[in-house]
Amino acid sequence: MTLIDCGVDSEEGWDALVAGLAALDRSIDDINQLICTHLHVDHMGMAARVVEATGARFAMHEAANDGLADYNEWGAGISRQAELAAHHGIPHDAADEIAEVQPRPAWAGAGIAPTRPVVDGDLIPLSAERSLEVVHTPGHDEAHICLIDSRTGVMFSGDHVLPQITPVVLHDPEGDRLGTYIDSLQRIEALGLGLTYPAHGVVIEQGSMRARQIILHHERRLGGIAQELSHGPRTAWNIMEQIFRPNLIAFQKRLAFSETLAHLVHLEHRGEAVTFDEEGTTYYRIPPRKRPT
Repeated sequence: MTLIDCGVDSEEGWDALVAGLAALDRSIDDINQLICTHLHVDHMGMAARVVEATGARFAMHEAANDGLADYNEWGAGISRQAELAAHHGIPHDAADEIAEVQPRPAWAGAGIAPTRPVVDGDLIPLSAERSLEVVHTPGHDEAHICLIDSRTGVMFSGDHVLPQITPVVLHDPEGDRLGTYIDSLQRIEALGLGLTYPAHGVVIEQGSMRARQIILHHERRLGGIAQELSHGPRTAWNIMEQIFRPNLIAFQKRLAFSETLAHLVHLEHRGEAVTFDEEGTTYYRIPPRKRPT
């Protein structure tokens, strides 16, 4: 039996998994294959426990190996976010708040390397006549994969396509993470997929249509940011405060800031925004219009 994603490593989560399997007249011992869609704690936090208990093969995209160190170093990303925010206009009263690192919770679970690393286009066997096709969909996470059932055409979308919310797309200092995510969404849109099982929320009737809706959501957000920049230079923190709701807690502020920065970087890549530094702070503005030659 194949299990797709396993949740966080808590006793409640383990008991829920056992109970869910029992409702299907199955048990933990029936799991011989675990596939995790990406390297986030709510999807693979319990992977080590499941593999140890069952001896199951463990499949993830090969890019997960590159992210394991950060996954297991709890708080490393928070420190980087705080340092980045210091250059992008964060006010002093918020700087200490978002820099605070909480101890690694027990339910986080240690990340383990896949015993079966996969790549785009691989087929993961379910039986002699049935398999899951791996579709690499980086953006929300570099290692993210969707899975398409060869028998039914159903897609298991992880966090890539969600029914009522959109997954966070964090800033990547190495490139245009939002552009990568939009490219991945366009790929799913082009496949013309119907019934889709997301990792959170209700079943999606038209997965490719939902992918298109998420693309439009980000285009609207990009348009809103461009409109803000049309009024004059802004820092990423200024923009975040305009496009996200107020009274966010520290964790939410970190995510909102990083996603705002990802959108600004994408506008840069499209030639619709440029940066300049002033007294150690980075600002974004609309590029000057080119004079006709």
